[in-house]
Amino acid sequence: MRAKAEFPVCILRRTCAFAGTAAALVLLLGFTVPATTSTPSNPAYRLQVYSKAAPQLPATQDWTLEYEFIVPPLPTPRTWNYKVGTVYQWGDVDFDSYGSKGKYKLSDYQFNQIVPQLILGNVLDGNNAGFAPAWHERDTWGIQAQYYWYNATTATSYAQAGSIVNVNPGDEITTTINFNARTGTIVASIADNSLSGSVGVSTITIARPFPNDPSLFASWSDFSNRAATAAKSSYVMSTPAADVETDFVDQPTMCGLLPFRRRRISIPGVASTPSAFSIQQPNGLTCAQPLAKLDF
Repeated sequence: MRAKAEFPVCILRRTCAFAGTAAALVLLLGFTVPATTSTPSNPAYRLQVYSKAAPQLPATQDWTLEYEFIVPPLPTPRTWNYKVGTVYQWGDVDFDSYGSKGKYKLSDYQFNQIVPQLILGNVLDGNNAGFAPAWHERDTWGIQAQYYWYNATTATSYAQAGSIVNVNPGDEITTTINFNARTGTIVASIADNSLSGSVGVSTITIARPFPNDPSLFASWSDFSNRAATAAKSSYVMSTPAADVETDFVDQPTMCGLLPFRRRRISIPGVASTPSAFSIQQPNGLTCAQPLAKLDF
């Protein structure tokens, strides 16, 4: 088991919080209305669910991560503005331990995150041929497979985004991230289980890390082998986690999105039971109702 102080949980807007004392699996905290200010504020509320034990993603064998969750209600408070506020919910994996600030640096890319996600508001949801990200405004829930990476030397973000599938509150969503050791690719998908066939699925195939810079790694197998060598391990150091992340969303709006309902979390090397996971809210979030429910 990795010490919690050494187990970062990184998020798409790319601040990184360190896990503190494990919280109860269902959190019930007092509700406090934040003070009104004359200028827009961004409390950047987050809720994170992560495994207590280190995951075991083998460098030379296939592996799969799976997450299932329920789409929450649409925000209703008067302060919610989809043209300004941002909501993401996801189950992801990152390989930031090998980034520019990681323990086993292999490149100048600080962040390396595969993140199929639920999106609402002013969101990153596209890219051009050069993998430059694009943002658009959404007033309804959608799901999208996505890969995000960031070069710290040039302060440049990149993204590879799939199609967007419109979904509804109450829908059950399944995220799958699969590494194929033979082909050296990672396929990431997110699906609405209420929709049949490909119409309800967003999928991307990621041929290699940092596809804008193909000279770095020939494939994910190449990356995995070099990563395992750098860490002197048969596993690739990784951080799978489930998150709710917001920007320019106030406390009542954030609380209205909760509890964060997870039906399944499957990570190699981690038991698929609620007791194997911890929950934290690093930005001081409190709500009247439970913040998260792990229903598996």
